[in-house]
Amino acid sequence: MEEKTLEMFEVGTCEDDYRFGFLIGQRFSKLIRSRLERDLILQNQLLPFAGTSQGQQLIEALSQTNQNKFSRYWDELLGTAEGSGVPFLHVMFTVQSIQTVMSLHSVSNA
Repeated sequence: MEEKTLEMFEVGTCEDDYRFGFLIGQRFSKLIRSRLERDLILQNQLLPFAGTSQGQQLIEALSQTNQNKFSRYWDELLGTAEGSGVPFLHVMFTVQSIQTVMSLHSVSNA
């Protein structure tokens, strides 16, 4: 079976984190779009949940917490969404899901 590899992409110096994310989003937009389109949890569970009042409260809490604690990373994610042409909510949910799974995995291996 042939192994798929990602190409290396050198961004260089950027004026800010948003621009850094934007350039990455722009360069890998097809890959990002494909990943999000195939994410059944995002499409069938998270996005419908986002339309509920409970979902809106969670989104607001996640947004505030991440903006306050990880403002540079937040700006990078905003840039990535903009550069790839996908809604920021899709990027935020996907990243949050990956981080949650990784966190649960590290706890179960402790």
